[in-house]
This record gives sequence, structure tokens and C-alpha cells, in this order.
Amino acid sequence: MTIATRTDSVEENDGGGNQAPTPQPGMSSAKDTSPGGTVHQGEGGGTSCSPNCTCKFPLEKLAILDSKISSSRWVVPVLPEQELECLIKAAIELCKTNSDVESEPCQRFYREGLTVSFTKILTDDAVHSWKYNIHNCIYNNCQKLVELVVLKLGQDVIPLLDVLTMVFNPCNTFHTFNSNQQSVSVPVNSNIPDEEVFARPVDYYKNQRGWLVDLINLFGNMGGFQALLERFQNKSTLTIPLIFALIRPFGQVHEYLTLPTILKYFMPILEIIPEILDNLTDDELKREAKNESKNDAIAGVIKSCKLLAACVPHQEETVKQLEIFRLKIID
Repeated sequence: MTIATRTDSVEENDGGGNQAPTPQPGMSSAKDTSPGGTVHQGEGGGTSCSPNCTCKFPLEKLAILDSKISSSRWVVPVLPEQELECLIKAAIELCKTNSDVESEPCQRFYREGLTVSFTKILTDDAVHSWKYNIHNCIYNNCQKLVELVVLKLGQDVIPLLDVLTMVFNPCNTFHTFNSNQQSVSVPVNSNIPDEEVFARPVDYYKNQRGWLVDLINLFGNMGGFQALLERFQNKSTLTIPLIFALIRPFGQVHEYLTLPTILKYFMPILEIIPEILDNLTDDELKREAKNESKNDAIAGVIKSCKLLAACVPHQEETVKQLEIFRLKIID
């Protein structure tokens, strides 16, 4: 099976190994378009990496992925042991020894293949035409992405943080389509206290977005929130674009974060960020304001901080001060 773009291009193999006909654009089929599922002979299994793999980054897999996602009839290979999962696993293994930093193909994967792949499987309208097993495979790849991001969180890899922003966007096409998926980490009627989880559904009976909740909890269980706090406490080289990249994913999911999570990890961050912004000189602020993307980043940082602060009782003054600072910048 192959993940496909738009309303067409899905290739599946039947039981005898023969390739089923590809539906034409606009046609529906019992086999339907599926993201990432196409397995061609010699491509599907491919070089999977063992848990202790020390091999180099799989260049052949990277070339295949680049070819598939850049085609006008793009395909994102999301099935187990296909290119996307294999490459993320390889990157994770390299990260454990910090070898990914020296691997140009791995760095290019962060910047290009990973970003393009997740943009397509999370935001394209074709998401609506894919079967459940493909959506489940996408979710599994999101779990691997979270693991990779946590490993790299202290190294300021903005392309990975941008992908995390996509994965944690409650309004993306993927999470909207799967909004009724139930949470495994915080099941209905589980009575798990807020102190024991990092996130929980806003509403258990409508648009639960359980997969999103589980991804946030996975991030926390892997040490992601602690690593995020430590990165802010180490204030060195905290530029405006980096602060934006670090805080934006969590401003998006503020409604899902439990109060203990916000109090423990984000309230200290909300004390650090205004201090950094306030230390910018008038000349620096003017330079930031002239750069449209950086100006948007400052506004985005303040918006995320306000959303997180508003979740905590009696933080009206914090929210007010953040708004005053925003007005000061755009003045």
C-alpha cells in the first residue's frame, strides 16, 4: 500500500503480489487512497535499523523518500519499515551518540524530507480519503517524531521544532479527522489525577482528540517538558526565533495541558521569557520590528505565553503585562 496525494495514487498489492489498478483522480475505490502505504518489490521492507544500529544514515532510503514526496503524484511511505519510519529510527540512533550532527544527509532529512512528509500527512486534504490503518501508521510515525524531538530538544534544531508544531496543532487536518479517537493514556472514567499526567482531553465525549493527548503525554513521559524547562533556564543563545520555535507547540495545546504541568514547567518559563524580551534595547527592538518574520515571532511568543498564563487562576496581571509588552513592541 502507498500513501498517496490528493484523491488518487494509491498502490496496493493483492495477495498474489500483483499490483492493483490505481484509481484515477476523482474516482472512489474500495481500496481508496492511502497515505504512505505503497510497497513495491524491494522497497517495502528495506534497511530497517536494529535498536543498537551503528550504521551510517541510510542514503538509499533517503533518496527513495525524496523521490516519492517530490512527485506530482506524491507518496509518503508511512507503513512499518517503510522509508519514513526507517529514516526517523536511523536519526534517533545517530542522535544517541550525537553522530547526527556530523551527518549531512541526516541534517538534510531534518530540513527537507521530514518536514515535507509531515506537512503532507498532517495537513493535506487527501487525509480525508485514507483508511484507518494508514491513519494509525501516521500516528505511529508521530510517536517516533516526538521521541526524536525530545532527544534533540537541547540542541536548538528549529526544523524539528517546526515539525513538532505541526504534530501538536489540534486544528490540523489529521487531528481534526481523528478527533473522536479515544485517549489511551487518559481513558474515559479512569479517574487519573492531573498530577500523574501531562495532558488530558478537554471533552471526553466530543472531539476528544485522544491521539493528540497521548502524543503530549508521550512527550512528557520521555522527559520533554523537563528538557524544555532546562533549555530556557540555560539562557545562552536564546534568540527570538528560537524562543518562538520552542514555545509555539505548547501555546497551541494549552487547553489540553494539565494545571500541574503548566505550573511546574511553563510558569517558570513565563518568568524567563519577558525578562529576555525586556532586556532587548530599543535599537534591538527596532531591528526586530523591521524584520517582518522576527516581528511575527515576537508577537507569536507573547500570544503563546498569554494562552498558557490564562490557564492558571489569578494570572490576570501576567496576561496584562504581556499584552502591554506586545503593544510596546509594535508601537
